[in-house]
Amino acid sequence: MGIELTQMALNRKIAQQRPLAKFFQLAEAAGIHQVELRNDMTTSDGSETVIDGMQVAEFQTLKQKYDMQILTINAIQQFNNPAKLSKNRDLLTKLAELSAQIGNQAIIFVPEVNARDKRTEQQRLDDTVSSLQVFGDILAAYHLTGFIEPLGFRASTMRYPWTALDAINLSGRTEFKLTIDTFHFFLAHLTAEQFKAGVDINRVGLIHLSGIEPIHALREVVDEDRILITERDIMQNIEQVHLFEAMGYRGHYSFEPFSSRLAAETNQQLTQQILASIERLNQPTAVFSTEVTQP
Repeated sequence: MGIELTQMALNRKIAQQRPLAKFFQLAEAAGIHQVELRNDMTTSDGSETVIDGMQVAEFQTLKQKYDMQILTINAIQQFNNPAKLSKNRDLLTKLAELSAQIGNQAIIFVPEVNARDKRTEQQRLDDTVSSLQVFGDILAAYHLTGFIEPLGFRASTMRYPWTALDAINLSGRTEFKLTIDTFHFFLAHLTAEQFKAGVDINRVGLIHLSGIEPIHALREVVDEDRILITERDIMQNIEQVHLFEAMGYRGHYSFEPFSSRLAAETNQQLTQQILASIERLNQPTAVFSTEVTQP
C-alpha cells in the first residue's frame, strides 16, 4: 500500500486564522494541490465567507497562482433536520452557484448533533430521505456531488455510514457519496468487520484524517482534540487507512484537524507535521483490532 501525494488534500480547518493565500501557501509547501474550503470559518455561514469575501476573479487568480483544485466546500449543517430544510436549500443553492464560478466539485453534508432529538430512527430516516430528494435536485442542476459525512458523537442523529447509505438508496438520488472521517470512525466504535459488511467502498468519495493523542480526562473526545497524526495517535489512523485501501479505496484523503492549537503553528511547522503524517500513513501496520475503544 502507498498513498500518493496526488491523493492528499488539506481542509481549511488546518489553517486556523490564516487568510486563503497563507492556506494555499501551506498546501503548496507540502506538495499538495487539492484543498477543501469552508463556510464556517467565521460567525457567518454565508457563501461569501468561503472565499473570504473576495471577488470571484480575485479568487481565481489566487487559485491559479498556487495551482489549486477545489475538492469540496464544507458544509451544509444539520442537513437531516426538517426544520432547517428551507434555510439549507437556500444556502446550498448559493454554494452551488459559487461552486460553478470557482470550479468546486462537491458539497459536504453533516447531520445534526442533538442529544434532545426525540425522533425515532424511522422518522430520522424518512426526514433524511426527504431532504436528500430536495438537495439532489440542486446538486444535479449544478453537476455537483454531495458527500454525506456521518458524525460519531453519541448525540449525533447519524452515527453510522450504512445509515447514510440506506437514506441515499431510499431517496433514489445518484448525486451522493459518503465522506468517512477517521475521527468519527473512532468515536462511533466501528470495527473493520462492521465497516466491510456495511459499506461499499466504491460509494466513498472522500476520507477525512486527523489524529488524537492520549487524553486523561474521562470524557468523549471532541473536535478541539483533533491534530495531525503523530506517533502517539490513539485512533488507529494507519490501520483505518490500510483497511480502506485493502477494500479498494483510491480516492482523496484530506487532513482535517480542528484544534485551535494549530493557530500558533507556523506554516513551516505545519508543513513538517503534514509530511510526517503522510509518512506515517504509509508505514506497514499490524492487523486492525477487532474493537476500537477510547481511553
